[in-house]
Amino acid sequence: MSFYQVFTNFTDFMVPHFDIDEVEEKRGDDDFIIDTRPTNYTDDWIPLEVQFSLEDGLPNIPTLSKWQNYLVLHEAAYKVLEGVLGPYGEFLPCTYQGAKFYLFNPLTIAEDLNAVIPGSVTRNGNLLSGIEFDADKLKEVPVFRSKESNITIYCTDVFKGVVEAEKLDGLLFSTNLTHY
Repeated sequence: MSFYQVFTNFTDFMVPHFDIDEVEEKRGDDDFIIDTRPTNYTDDWIPLEVQFSLEDGLPNIPTLSKWQNYLVLHEAAYKVLEGVLGPYGEFLPCTYQGAKFYLFNPLTIAEDLNAVIPGSVTRNGNLLSGIEFDADKLKEVPVFRSKESNITIYCTDVFKGVVEAEKLDGLLFSTNLTHY
């Protein structure tokens, strides 16, 4: 089994983000944007309006992308991935110009499954320069995070395979699991 780090495709698609003023108004604070530690939001979630900006990419809205430590899914991607991802996190409803979108908040943490290989984590200053995962302990898990880098989303062949088979666009996958 291979592991991948998940990235937004900034070249071919617009990039999702949220208006901090709307977040503070609806949530009461900006912790949702600033705090990347795994936190469950389902109980007090109020749907937000996702925005897309044209950074270096083309004016295309992706069906699936990444924003901070969340996956951003168009309703079409949600329908495909709901059963695959559902047991491993939470879906938080959002909208974009009236269209349904969802944030997937990955709540499965590699350390909680004892899936980080002991001694594999190395750092260069604050940057993660090495990490390895135990394939046996993550064989059923499509996406997960690590306490070593809260903002990074990792995935397995299972998730990557579904995304590619269903032609869900907007993500890139790298076998480089570190910050550089």
